[in-house]
Amino acid sequence: MKIIFDYKIFYQQKIGGISNYYFNLGEELLRYNHEVKFVCPIHKNKYVDKIKNKNKKAFFFNFLPSQGKKIYENINHYYSDKFIDKFKPDIVHESYYSKKNYKNKTKIVCTVYDMINEIYPTYSKNFKEITQMKLDTVNRADKIICISKKTKEDLIDYFSIDENKIDVVYLASGLLEKRITINVEKKYSDHLLFVGSRRGYKNYDNFLSAYANSKTLKDNFKIIFFGGERVSKLDYKIIKKNKININNILFLDDKRTSLPFLYSNVAALVYPSFYEGFGLPILEAMSFSCPVISSWGGALKEVGGDGIEYFNPNEIEDISNKIEKVLFSKKILENQIEYGIHRSEKFSWKKCAEETLKAYKQ
Repeated sequence: MKIIFDYKIFYQQKIGGISNYYFNLGEELLRYNHEVKFVCPIHKNKYVDKIKNKNKKAFFFNFLPSQGKKIYENINHYYSDKFIDKFKPDIVHESYYSKKNYKNKTKIVCTVYDMINEIYPTYSKNFKEITQMKLDTVNRADKIICISKKTKEDLIDYFSIDENKIDVVYLASGLLEKRITINVEKKYSDHLLFVGSRRGYKNYDNFLSAYANSKTLKDNFKIIFFGGERVSKLDYKIIKKNKININNILFLDDKRTSLPFLYSNVAALVYPSFYEGFGLPILEAMSFSCPVISSWGGALKEVGGDGIEYFNPNEIEDISNKIEKVLFSKKILENQIEYGIHRSEKFSWKKCAEETLKAYKQ
């Protein structure tokens, strides 16, 4: 089978969950001897840069000014259209939402990651434009892949898409490192870990409030925030508002440490998001023997299963109570670690590739 992953996410994203998904999926599909091409005439993506030249039509720029997005898209689309006409693929898998349609007659597949923009429109400045691009993309697709049953349900509810057009294919952990053996003395054993953006639906404010309202948590634990965002005045304002000692807060990114190291050394991952289309950090944490205490928002229960502790993301007291319940029970912690390892093994890129191929063949 001849498969193209198009440019749409790769000129916008240097690194990130979506481009990581296509990189791992593409690498796995190549093991099945399919002819896979990443077509990204102009891009800045680190994952595409790792792909062998014979499997891509791409030119890497270390930096692309955000002001030129429309120019990059027009150039990418023009040359991609020409390559599709020459290559004649069986499938073009559009890597992100766009109003741009290909002139050539080929089967189109797209992946829908979540419906956050539609459920929480106030968190996005250009939510109407994003929703319209998403709608255009799913309407022209011959097959839609959703990364969870919850995403599929929400897609049908909001866009009235025919259920028969949609397949659910789960993701896998994007962390390639092997599980790190946990020592008795963890470096950050008195730290809770928060992974991701500190804005919007990720529920940063409620998590900090839950921590601040629990004397037990404040006396025994500190917090690590891991992500690519710069620390802002707003962060300090929220910390000050909650009367939290700034020395109990640590901001880290992948330039200073690695996620596998943190997962292997912290007391637990706390994932308070209001909604997730999948919730990859839960899967990553479990694969590195890290206990997980999570919101039940969106698809998080679908990914985490019935072996971890969940809380209501809107209830401050419930968040702090559930964190305390897990962290102060040796039995619960041991059970969670064992459960998490087995649960994470149910998700793999091999399985993702096999189920994606089924969708392509349909």
